Amino acid sequence: MNRNNRNKETDQTGLEYWEKIRQGDSTSFSYIFQKYYQALYQFAGRFIKDAQTAENIVQDVFVKLWMNRENCLITSSLKSYLYAATRNTALNYLRSEKKQISTNDLMNDRQDTAANPEERIIENEMIDRVHKAIEKLPEKCRYIYLMKRYDDLKYHEIAEILDVSINTVKTQMKRAVKSLMMNLSYLKANIIE
Repeated sequence: MNRNNRNKETDQTGLEYWEKIRQGDSTSFSYIFQKYYQALYQFAGRFIKDAQTAENIVQDVFVKLWMNRENCLITSSLKSYLYAATRNTALNYLRSEKKQISTNDLMNDRQDTAANPEERIIENEMIDRVHKAIEKLPEKCRYIYLMKRYDDLKYHEIAEILDVSINTVKTQMKRAVKSLMMNLSYLKANIIE
């Protein structure tokens, strides 16, 4: 089975669960909650630095989904809908709190593989430089790069979440990668030496 067929099958399965949820099936809702909660929490964390707030945002998305299930129309992908709702809720929070989007904690969950303190310092410095390079990307470009790289979303899912074309997503990814390669080329030279 090719990747496109798997994506369509997954989207179809999500819509089947959604229809059950719309009818008030709490078991289906619990399944969807458990399936997507952690990924959405991490996704919200890309926008919101505070773990408790990110958790509250995702919980709010699910509460609203359940409360508005009879009136909410999802026709293409439940997963994309949940990501878009999480993104919009996080951005609304940031606007209301006038906070800045930051990527400083993107790799905090990465395991410490450095063998000695000097290697850890070098690794942390490289990670910091990567974070700064990502933060310098234009806003839309940065969102798309983070959604693809750290949330492992497909181009069509990102396009649906951001309400842009797939070509826009591809173009922005190319720009992000090109910019990061240019801004971080000195790291490659230092690693090779």
